[in-house]
Amino acid sequence: MTESEKKCQEELVALKNEFEEFVYIVSHDIKTPMRAISNITTWIEDDLGSNADKEILDNFRLLKNRVERLENMMNALLELSRVNRSEMELYEVNIPKLVMDSIEMIEDKSNVEFHFTYHLKNEKAVTLGKKMQKVLFSLLDNAVRFHDKEKKNVFVEVSENETDYEIKVSDDGPGIPEGVRDKIFSIFYTVNSKDIVDSTGAGLAISSKIIKMVGGAFQYAPGLNSGSIFKFNWPKQIRIKN
Repeated sequence: MTESEKKCQEELVALKNEFEEFVYIVSHDIKTPMRAISNITTWIEDDLGSNADKEILDNFRLLKNRVERLENMMNALLELSRVNRSEMELYEVNIPKLVMDSIEMIEDKSNVEFHFTYHLKNEKAVTLGKKMQKVLFSLLDNAVRFHDKEKKNVFVEVSENETDYEIKVSDDGPGIPEGVRDKIFSIFYTVNSKDIVDSTGAGLAISSKIIKMVGGAFQYAPGLNSGSIFKFNWPKQIRIKN
């Protein structure tokens, strides 16, 4: 690498760090006035009492819902900006247990059947456990949240080779339309309207950044008949990539 290339690389890293710090500061500072708006709305509702016009109360509920959604988006931005700075502890995890713990975190698991396949030489691994669980939870939660059938099937397959764990999460839901597949890893993008499915649309973007950081790869493919297949490989030896 020439001196000029080295200087450009250093400037790029500095700009990236500056941008992430800017996102953190802005996201953090916006949360305070958002909470104030929500609190003031509640106080006005209390002052109006139970005899207030129903349309007014509905508008207040809509306002508070939008403020909550905005706060969730700000939290997602904060998390995205801190991916390579927070929860960076290496510790031993049991991979099948990590999968089950991730499933337990899903709010609504009604009418969902989970199917598991493991091809592991050793169920235990020393890795960035919180980061791996974040990715697993995001994929499992999306598979359930965006499913369109009454009975939902979600499949988890984990295999191991000499250098990586390969983890696949698939479902028999509606899948992702071909025309928007290049957008699904973009922050805040959702296939469905946020009024139809309550989601910030940040999970895949955060997961993609985590996987890139640890030196893995992330892929999406449509199911054979319907549904989605998300597959990522997670290196056994973590080498942080900024």
